[in-house]
Amino acid sequence: MIESVLNEEYDDWYDDTDEEFCYTDDSGISDMLEQTCDLIHSCMDMGKYKEGYEIGRQLFSTKIFCYSEYYDSEELTFEDMTRHELVERDIEEVVLDIAYCAYNAAMRKNRTKWVYEVIKDVRTADITLEAIMQHGDEELADFEDFLPLWIARLGPETDSAAERLIGEAVCLLNDISAASEYAEKYADMHPGLYLSLLESGKSEDASDMAALGIKALEKIPKEYKIRSRVALKTSEYIEMAAMDPALMRDCYFAAYESDTTALSYLRALLCGDGEEKREMLREVYQVWNDVGAGPSFSYGMYSNRYFEREVNSPDRNVILMVKFFDGQFDEVLTKGLNCTKALGWTGTFMKQGLALFLLYLNENWQGCQGTRQMVRIVRTAMNFSTEEYGRGTAKYRDISDDALFEQVFLKWKAITPMEPDIKEKVIRKITSLLEKRTKGIMEANRRNYYGECAQYIAALGEAQESMGDMGAKQRLMTSYRDKYSRRSSFKAELIAYGWIDIGKKK
Repeated sequence: MIESVLNEEYDDWYDDTDEEFCYTDDSGISDMLEQTCDLIHSCMDMGKYKEGYEIGRQLFSTKIFCYSEYYDSEELTFEDMTRHELVERDIEEVVLDIAYCAYNAAMRKNRTKWVYEVIKDVRTADITLEAIMQHGDEELADFEDFLPLWIARLGPETDSAAERLIGEAVCLLNDISAASEYAEKYADMHPGLYLSLLESGKSEDASDMAALGIKALEKIPKEYKIRSRVALKTSEYIEMAAMDPALMRDCYFAAYESDTTALSYLRALLCGDGEEKREMLREVYQVWNDVGAGPSFSYGMYSNRYFEREVNSPDRNVILMVKFFDGQFDEVLTKGLNCTKALGWTGTFMKQGLALFLLYLNENWQGCQGTRQMVRIVRTAMNFSTEEYGRGTAKYRDISDDALFEQVFLKWKAITPMEPDIKEKVIRKITSLLEKRTKGIMEANRRNYYGECAQYIAALGEAQESMGDMGAKQRLMTSYRDKYSRRSSFKAELIAYGWIDIGKKK
């Protein structure tokens, strides 16, 4: 058995790279496993493929008992042994040895099953079919016959290995017509095939690729987020082929429909139809009713980084932001800016909500230090960048992120009026919230939030001045300086965002 003992030097406070437990092997298990790896490799070299495959399967099914005084004893696998550095072997090389043996040992009817079983359970290495092809001294026999059978084997599977392997297999066909057929056949299970085809089809005729993308949008279920990426890639081909611009607008709507975000909302709204499309866009987000939405998506320790069947499920903050851009200002003000406590705003809609309203209220962003920070907050919350917003077209390549955001925001604002009584209501509520927030920060001595408070205070004053209240910014910032006059660090932050210390100036 293996024993684990506490690592006395481990410190989880400092993101220590060492393991919390040290493992010792007094039974020679590690040596035995390393010898087994060598034996598998020898079997491959000698052409003893069936023996190499069977020993390899035993190796990966072996459980090693691990005793510990500090936690419940456990069973370790061969992969665990390599991860804990008890076995000094490259696990990818070992798996390739076994997979190569599996391919050559199996009869035609079992070949795909054996190879897939070798690969799918390996969590710590991304084995590819091409790597298996290049691993041995000889070419894989009957590979052209194997490839369609391999795709058929992977088609119904939904694990991470199948997602990765089927995409590779379709690319190895080197036949876009056949690949398109497979993409259509497995659109429900593997929608990523369509995206791979579109991303690799730059050398193909743009009109043909646009047609393929339009077909993909019909076949891929609307709830899959990957359909949004397919839509934007299709839009690029439509633009390249100088096709009807209405098709690009349809793609932007499909992108929003399958990945409902504030950014995709604006892209779809401002692409040409304006108010005519707003009702359609509204119907999409109303599926999630009120301001509730689905859970955030998370990945396990060994999950693949890219999940092609991830479902569109915007969270509460996203829906609130979409509603803001839909002009539902009163509802967002009431349901979004509703924290009753001064602290604990992280993860809520409060900070981005305040920033959105302050950006809207300010009629002139130039030279406004606080407002520029509101731009940063909103851009971050929206994941807004020239690259991201410009997907689906080539026309935004030479503009900065901030410049494009301002252009988009002002274009949207021009078609989304806010009633005067709502503006007054917003000012009153933000004023009250900032008073409460700043007081809470000061009482809790949260110095790292002084700058944040100063940003919002400055932005509020800038908005009030742009609405005709001359000198509002300096009056507001001075009132906060006077209220917290003993906080020199806070005073420094106010100065950084535009407060002028008149007394010091004299």
